[in-house]
Amino acid sequence: MLSPELLEKGSCLGTVLSSFPEAHKATERLLEQVLGIKRIERLTERIGGERVAQRDAETAAFEALPLVEKVAAPSGVKPPELAGVMPDGGHLQLCDEDEDSKTHWHEYKAGCLKDMSSKAFEEDPCPEVPPMFLQRERIERLTREIGKKAAGVPASEATAHQPAPPTQPPGPPADDAPSYEPPKVNSSDVIATRRNCREFGKMLLARAWSLGMLASPCKAFVGDGSSWIWGIWERHFKAFEFVPILDVIHALTHVFAAATAGRPPDEGWEIYRRWIKWVWQGQVTRVIGELAAQQEKLGPPTETDGPTSVRRIVHDALTYLQNQSARMNYPAYRKQGLPITSSHIESTVKLLNHRVKGTEKFWSEEGAEALLQLKADTLSNTGHWEKFWHNRPRTMTGTRLYARSKT
Repeated sequence: MLSPELLEKGSCLGTVLSSFPEAHKATERLLEQVLGIKRIERLTERIGGERVAQRDAETAAFEALPLVEKVAAPSGVKPPELAGVMPDGGHLQLCDEDEDSKTHWHEYKAGCLKDMSSKAFEEDPCPEVPPMFLQRERIERLTREIGKKAAGVPASEATAHQPAPPTQPPGPPADDAPSYEPPKVNSSDVIATRRNCREFGKMLLARAWSLGMLASPCKAFVGDGSSWIWGIWERHFKAFEFVPILDVIHALTHVFAAATAGRPPDEGWEIYRRWIKWVWQGQVTRVIGELAAQQEKLGPPTETDGPTSVRRIVHDALTYLQNQSARMNYPAYRKQGLPITSSHIESTVKLLNHRVKGTEKFWSEEGAEALLQLKADTLSNTGHWEKFWHNRPRTMTGTRLYARSKT
């Protein structure tokens, strides 16, 4: 029988380190305890199961509230000055194959909820494209990386553990270079689950309410072009007046791909510079017009056109921008002090992947859900981990509640 203190430390190591064998080594060296790899795995998944049950109970309790209580912040919670919600997805391997892909790779859902602060402006504080978006090698690399992610290409173990590319251009900008100051992040909360997007949307909304975000005066919902993301906004966040914003980096990569497709490199780069300026300044309809003219000249893609054919690339970019244009008023978002990138959730997915993703890591459905929940807790700085362990000795109902939820 392990003490509560050893339970907490063992499950923490099983969560924050890259694998259960690494956690086993750490317990021997740091705690001077020989728990064994399987025991650390079992206790970590057991604690994760208790947290999953708590999360589900909190979601159900929120859904049962009358509307008048949902639009108000919970008692004692101060609404953030600016609430930012950013969903995305990652991949891990389960023991069972995915029926659609016929591989062991499955998607999980993740979301960042950011308590932010910023200020509004009478005019666009950054009307010109920042230098970082005009660095050729950087944009080429970024486009390749996001293209692989959008295609659902599972990274190798080495690729999955590589650090993210730098988010700032090398060297200080020129004195007259335009600067963009994103909102300041005060605190961060993370959710991660293997559940479907409808269940994930309910969890995300319930967590946003618990943080007072539904009562915030300024609210932003930022994501890439995935239809399931905007389905969550439509079903759960639109009614609470969250402003839908397409991540400007994803828009940039589609613009770059279409501008350079089938053109000499220098000519394509100049077209990209023109198009990204229009996108940054909220004139995406001008880009759509030129893309439509190019598509008409090339003709529609045929069944024999692969994903790298010029016709297919132009068609995909045109469709993407047409579908997302209502979420691309970037000058207005900057004037309101809202975030225009989903970089926070991108980096969060990388951190989740470090624990759950790997060519040699295969999870049961319950094990994956438990580890995703605990890893999300450790990536949050809103106190979930601390509150759980503070209350657990008094309640000790987590295991029984989790067992009931599975029956």
